[in-house]
Amino acid sequence: MIEKPYTYTQSNEKVIEKLIGDDTAMINHVVLAPGDALPEHYSDSSVYLIVVQGSLTIQLEDQEAHSYQASVVNIPCHIKMNISNTSKQVLEFFIVKAPHPRVYKAQTL
Repeated sequence: MIEKPYTYTQSNEKVIEKLIGDDTAMINHVVLAPGDALPEHYSDSSVYLIVVQGSLTIQLEDQEAHSYQASVVNIPCHIKMNISNTSKQVLEFFIVKAPHPRVYKAQTL
């Protein structure tokens, strides 16, 4: 078998799981119930958020919050992020960091 499948949890409850963590990319799967949020943090690589269900609300730095549905959202490195589910539906999205933050850090040293 040439391909390598990666499975992820299907849920309506909060899920944060690492799927892939090689040098090329880091991919996480996240499910947030209404009202849930991720802790405030800074991006440590170029980040792509792929929204597959619900509405993702994100506040970057000091700008107003924006909401996205069925979208791919790119956030540059070293940006303060607040990600939440302010809607009444379950939010499901994937976080793709490319390259993996450890590779990005090594490249910038």
